[in-house]
Amino acid sequence: MATAAGDGIVFEIPVDEQLKSTEFKPFKFIGPFLLPHCGRRRRTNPHMRAFWGATLAFTFAFIGWFAFAPLLPVVRVDLGLCDNNAALQLLPEDKRVDACVCKKECKSTIASANIAAVSFDVGTRFILGSVIEKFGPVKTDCMLLSFGAIVVAISAFIQNGPQLIAARFFVSCLGSTFVVNQFWNSIMFNSKIVGTVNGTAGGWGNLGGGLTQVLMPAIYRLFRGFGLSLSMSWRLSMFFPVGLYVVLVSWLWFCTQDTTTGKFNITMLGKTRRAGLSDYIRVCLDYRVFLMIMQYSACFGAELVFNNVLVSHFHDNFGVDLVSAGALAMSFGAMN
Repeated sequence: MATAAGDGIVFEIPVDEQLKSTEFKPFKFIGPFLLPHCGRRRRTNPHMRAFWGATLAFTFAFIGWFAFAPLLPVVRVDLGLCDNNAALQLLPEDKRVDACVCKKECKSTIASANIAAVSFDVGTRFILGSVIEKFGPVKTDCMLLSFGAIVVAISAFIQNGPQLIAARFFVSCLGSTFVVNQFWNSIMFNSKIVGTVNGTAGGWGNLGGGLTQVLMPAIYRLFRGFGLSLSMSWRLSMFFPVGLYVVLVSWLWFCTQDTTTGKFNITMLGKTRRAGLSDYIRVCLDYRVFLMIMQYSACFGAELVFNNVLVSHFHDNFGVDLVSAGALAMSFGAMN
């Protein structure tokens, strides 16, 4: 049942007195097809557009964030990181990936890159609450994805281990789209259903970590099938998430809005000022917050480790080809 807002807007879904949606139906039948429910217009269904915007931003963020992970068996060969690199250069290109020995310096470089791949995210998540309060969820997501697109595009041109580490460090800011994911839905949906909405948005967003494991090796194989070199194939594959970000940022900017009535304002949270440094310190000193940090780092931290290493693990220890290893690795992310 549609409900009229105070300024005459008639929403397509029922809302409460705060104009928050009291209904959560992410899909809708259009004829015989079950399609994502985004509504007819931005102003009449900002709730479901916020849900899909937040969910897709986090899902796609994973694809760029961990684009390197399932391609590392190829990337380490191309960058000359393998411990037996000199011997590999004597082999045909098709044989080099399987013949790579990654035990000493190679393993150390890859491990450093994997650590870097979550490091910048720690800092950006910490400050993102204030960023959202200043710019609103739409602009914040657009800024994160745009920066991520630039970093992923540049990472296609790296030539050595230190550059790999740097690229993976800066691209990890994409993980902060999770903060927007939870914040945006919380101001759009009624308290009786917001837990379900946030759980769905977060879970489906994390699914991106599994999709990456399949998509990137498949795209790499596609380019190899066209006869391109090993180096050119993985580098062109990196532009797949870049393309996703360009499309999604455009949709977020033109087809979604911060709140049910338009732009975000800090007073909507019942606050008169944005959070400052003293507020962050006070929150961090709360033992309950510390316990939640430890709990989240244990569960999500384990997931990030799996996303980073599983394809290489299956490839190196069991001789599984990249696409099949990606499918196995996806089974973990698919549990979301």
